Amino acid sequence: MKKILFCLATSLMMMAAAWSQTPEEIISLMEKALEPAETRGMTMVMDFKIPIIGTSTTTLYTLGNKTRSETTLMGHQLVTFSDGITDWEYDSINNELTIKNAVPEENSESELFDGITDDYTVSLKKETAEAWYLLCKKSKLNHDKDAPDKMELVVSKKTHMPISLSTKMKGIKLTLRDMQLGVDPAKVSFRMEDYPNAKIIDKRNS
Repeated sequence: MKKILFCLATSLMMMAAAWSQTPEEIISLMEKALEPAETRGMTMVMDFKIPIIGTSTTTLYTLGNKTRSETTLMGHQLVTFSDGITDWEYDSINNELTIKNAVPEENSESELFDGITDDYTVSLKKETAEAWYLLCKKSKLNHDKDAPDKMELVVSKKTHMPISLSTKMKGIKLTLRDMQLGVDPAKVSFRMEDYPNAKIIDKRNS
């Protein structure tokens, strides 16, 4: 019986080793799972925990070159749209709609996780039946002063999608969460009729 139990235990250990994933393999799986965001769009939530002020929550929607963000802080709501050419920003407190030329961005929200571990040493902190918990520590070769010293990334074993990404920079804790693929084009399309009573401030170059 002891021999049978030993053989069974050995077999289970070998199976577990075969099923295990290295941090690099996990990151690769995550990046592949995020590829459809390029065509289908993506939604995510960003929490900024700011000392004294509190927590600011922003929901981001991106589809192609169009984006929409909804930010809530201390009862104040700010909604922004961009199509890569024009930016629209609605301030609920002052009921103002500011229109200006868009500022080109290097990356869209759907690309936030591309190469996210470049110049970081990634290790598997722990894992559960549902997720991998990765710790990303800044490499000595990373000379970007604005880059955080460490990040904590949680990846779903079922979907290989990121569950959350947390870090802290200059006393502000940032958490990205609730990533979902697929955005309705209407969600990221600005409609002037949705803000009929807003004061218009046009800052576009003539």
